[in-house]
Amino acid sequence: MKITEQLTSAVTQVGDFMTLASKDVSGMLSVLNDLLGPVPQPDAPSKLEQRASAAGMIDVIRDWQAQDDAPPATEAEIKQFFTPEELTQFSNETGLSDTATLSMLQTLLPRCVRRRALHEPFPPPA
Repeated sequence: MKITEQLTSAVTQVGDFMTLASKDVSGMLSVLNDLLGPVPQPDAPSKLEQRASAAGMIDVIRDWQAQDDAPPATEAEIKQFFTPEELTQFSNETGLSDTATLSMLQTLLPRCVRRRALHEPFPPPA
């Protein structure tokens, strides 16, 4: 890694920490719900379910739908379920760094999938 890349990475991490980027979920939830589209129905799977099925990973989605406290998604799962362009869209629309975006998606995606399966909205941010 070049010194400029290391410096940029360090500055980004400091910026994410100083702005509490990992704590502000409202913007991310809006973008995530927009991207996931309509809540899945038995005869109309969500875009995420379609992608998971195509990748042979539908069991991951089903586990998230069934668990109140599912563990965070892995980086590999996030990168399987979202295109690079969509990840960039998340970063651009929320103003978060790529690192903060990935971290937030890992935490929020399983929770969002569960709530959408139950047709429960997220509580308003505190």
